[in-house]
Amino acid sequence: MRWLSRLTTVAIAGAAIAGVAVGVARLARPSRPGGFHTSAVFRDASGLPLGSRVVIAGGAVGRIDRLTVEGNQARVGMRLRDDVLLCDDAWATKKATSALGDSYVELSPGEADPAAPGGCLAPHRRLRSGEPVPRVIEASSTEEVLRGISNAMPRLDERVASAEAFFAEGRQWVAGPFHERVVALDRALDPDAVGRPLRDVDRALDDFDRRLAEVEAEVGGLAPTAGRRLAGWAADVAAVAADLRTARADVASGLGGVRDQLDRVDPFLADAVDVVAALDGRGERPGRLAGLIEDGELADDLADVAAGGATFTDSLDRLRTVIGFRIENNLLAVQPRFYVIAEIASRADQFYLVELEKGPWGDVPAPRLEDQAGSPTWTRQTLVRERLRFTAQWGKRFGPVSLRIGLKESMFGAGVDGLLAGGRLKLSLDAIESSFERVPRVKLAAALAVYRTLYVVGGVDDALTPGGDLPIAPWPATADVPIQFDELRYGRDYFLGLSLHFTDTDLNRMLFLYGGLLGALISR
Repeated sequence: MRWLSRLTTVAIAGAAIAGVAVGVARLARPSRPGGFHTSAVFRDASGLPLGSRVVIAGGAVGRIDRLTVEGNQARVGMRLRDDVLLCDDAWATKKATSALGDSYVELSPGEADPAAPGGCLAPHRRLRSGEPVPRVIEASSTEEVLRGISNAMPRLDERVASAEAFFAEGRQWVAGPFHERVVALDRALDPDAVGRPLRDVDRALDDFDRRLAEVEAEVGGLAPTAGRRLAGWAADVAAVAADLRTARADVASGLGGVRDQLDRVDPFLADAVDVVAALDGRGERPGRLAGLIEDGELADDLADVAAGGATFTDSLDRLRTVIGFRIENNLLAVQPRFYVIAEIASRADQFYLVELEKGPWGDVPAPRLEDQAGSPTWTRQTLVRERLRFTAQWGKRFGPVSLRIGLKESMFGAGVDGLLAGGRLKLSLDAIESSFERVPRVKLAAALAVYRTLYVVGGVDDALTPGGDLPIAPWPATADVPIQFDELRYGRDYFLGLSLHFTDTDLNRMLFLYGGLLGALISR
């Protein structure tokens, strides 16, 4: 039975060897994924031997099973798994496994969606087995990359050489001119060279601060009394003006009555001539009164009385009054201003100027700052009351030039006037205290007589301050305000206007003319 055991041993060994051979053969033979065939056309198919992988998103889905040449291009045939889904917008590209190794083909399926009808999103469709991939993206080969690097190296060498030359020049400049300038700047910044001028400036500023403190103390001492004095002076001027208006009206009415009486006396003047002739001794019967007239002492007494009367009437003549009305229109702010003017001359070289002004600015503004609760911001409010502004100034004449000082539009100010062309042209300059700016408000005006009492007025107001528009926010925010208070024009502005001036002579003529007309109307 020994031969049976040997036969069994040989059969088992042969079966084992056959199984091993079959397994090795299967492992050595490339797998055949499935029956879906496709292809792609490449200009360069180097590095893609038969059996190279075909992947989608990094996963192997097939192998390259054939290579053919068509003209100057290579068609790469691929065998993929049956479950691979490719659409008509799919594309293929060649990628290298390493810098010097073989390559593989990577596919992008396109607008593929297994849930969509046909497996692709509209308007695309699924590729059938045997249809080629429509698009191919050629990848750069290792040779092309190396050739590009080789071509770029000479230019890179040139740039590096230029950079080395630039840094060499920079080192020379830093070691030479820059070092010299730093040394010179260090000498210029010596403590004595800089500190001495600074100490001089500091001493000058200390002296300036001390003088400002002295001036502030003096002004602070005068401020409480200046307001009361100016208010009393304004009241006195107003009272004098009222008295003068009353006196002028009385004098005008008295002169009108005197004129009527003189008209009635005219018939008796002829008889008076005869009487005077008789008194002079030329008549037929000279009487006792003629002897008195020939008395020298009586003549001297009469001469003294006449001189006193002349002095009194001359003093009345020096008390001259000019009353006027003026309207000015600001061209940029488009706002009118109205003035009532009275100029009272107490002597031949002194006068008082009184004006009342009505305009868009109202009374003297009163600005103030208020903090808001719970907020770091401050609110600036300016209160302007609807009141008249008044002017009360004392002036003195020096030939055609006159100087004025006092209150100008409710603020302290001074001015100078000049008469040209025989009094037909009047130039004026006023410097007025400003409510908003640190510089004074300067007003330049010119008045040209186009008629004996009518003047054309023009000029520039607030000439030293650049002009602008300040928007006005209502307070509170929901308040309803007129449209003219939406913004405030401030600073430099130009104006044009008309002015009427009436002297005592003009007023007397007007009283005589209108009085006669009124009398004629009443007599009817």
